[in-house]
Amino acid sequence: MNKAQEIESLLLPIAAREKVEIVDVHYVRGSGVWVVRIFIDKDGGITIKDCESMSYIFSYVLDVNNVLVNSYSLEISSPGPNRVLKNKESFKRFTGSRVRIRTFNTINNQKNFLGILLGFMNGKVKIHDVSGGILEIEFLDIKRANMET
Repeated sequence: MNKAQEIESLLLPIAAREKVEIVDVHYVRGSGVWVVRIFIDKDGGITIKDCESMSYIFSYVLDVNNVLVNSYSLEISSPGPNRVLKNKESFKRFTGSRVRIRTFNTINNQKNFLGILLGFMNGKVKIHDVSGGILEIEFLDIKRANMET
């Protein structure tokens, strides 16, 4: 488990309690300091007040649990229009949306797909790709997936 996954695992129960979804977590080296970027969402969207509140809560939890030994900067924000889709629930929730998917393995001579998300079932994401028609992609073969505006 890498540090971003460790942070996410620690904060998931707190986010659930606060009725906020953790969309993604990045732990990267910035200019001289480590940066923890947490993208959050909720029904109706995220406000600045939500970001401030979750920043206070998440910062406290990270500090109390000594997850990060180095000093860090915490950034909380909305995932934006090109939000990442990284779990099965996201693929179900955004059925009907335009998505971009990159796979680990080649499918029909390509690894990059753009089209309408048709759903998620039996461990597979179904998409109507603009160049390849309707196809199913194994969830575990997805390297990265994002909403596409």
